[in-house]
Amino acid sequence: MSWGARIQEIRKTLNLTQAEFAEKLRISQAHVSKIEKDQISPSELLLSYICCNFHVSRKWLDTGQGEMFISPERILKNQMARFGEQAFLNAISNILDERGLTVTAARSAHRADTGDPVLDRMVNTLYDLWAVGDEKLKHWAEVQFNRAFPDDITEIIQKKQKENLGQTPVG
Repeated sequence: MSWGARIQEIRKTLNLTQAEFAEKLRISQAHVSKIEKDQISPSELLLSYICCNFHVSRKWLDTGQGEMFISPERILKNQMARFGEQAFLNAISNILDERGLTVTAARSAHRADTGDPVLDRMVNTLYDLWAVGDEKLKHWAEVQFNRAFPDDITEIIQKKQKENLGQTPVG
């Protein structure tokens, strides 16, 4: 497949007319037409501009091999590498805040899956309550937890665990 055919495929995949594509590239529609017909070759600058503006894989544009577009995940990883992890995460957080959205980091990784539905519900409820981040709710949960599991109960549980593991003699 030629440069022109690949550029035409990009344009059609993006559902753009030659005129719309040309406008986004800041070139004339006639120039796009000539490139697509392989009457002229695109400049290196134009190829870079296409890749940058439409998130096209340079490898695909050069060879037709691989995926046409760079995945959103790859784009984000590239930006994180460019600006640094903390600056990138701060920017994402600010964007989410502007839209009134929140994300609980790695929430699914913290979901209980013990095989015991009652235990899973209790652990997940406590985790979700804590993840909300509301200080009043956190304080309430801490008070309720301490009422349900006072220090002496916690010590008894730890002692029984050690006995069950054979670490402390029974008696």
